[in-house]
Amino acid sequence: MRIRSGFVSNSSSTSFLIIAKDGLTQESFLDLVGVQPDSPIAELFQELFRSVLEASEVVDLGSVDRSQAPASWFDDSRLSPTMVERLKQAAGQGAKAYFGRLSSDETLVQSFFCTDAFEIEDDRIYFNYLECAW
Repeated sequence: MRIRSGFVSNSSSTSFLIIAKDGLTQESFLDLVGVQPDSPIAELFQELFRSVLEASEVVDLGSVDRSQAPASWFDDSRLSPTMVERLKQAAGQGAKAYFGRLSSDETLVQSFFCTDAFEIEDDRIYFNYLECAW
């Protein structure tokens, strides 16, 4: 029998989908998550916003081929059924879709947010952050 001593880590990742009618801005993102720019936690969410933008593949839903499956619009097939349905609903409406993955191996902020799962939306933005894998 072998016994491992030392640091053992499990990494996780979370796929996300954001559908934004007027594009995604830091202001609209902070408004969606309910964080004021002068809040003590604003910097945490500003870094999350930057991480999301850096990790995103962006697709203009106004110009996608709606005869194709939404998974073909991205280079990745990690779209959940809920994500696929939302993409189908938004196709042809001129919104932009931001799809990507954050990893607990990257930054402390990404690591923190990979421990949670949520789905939020307002009249401009839909944010699906439910697909977490340990």
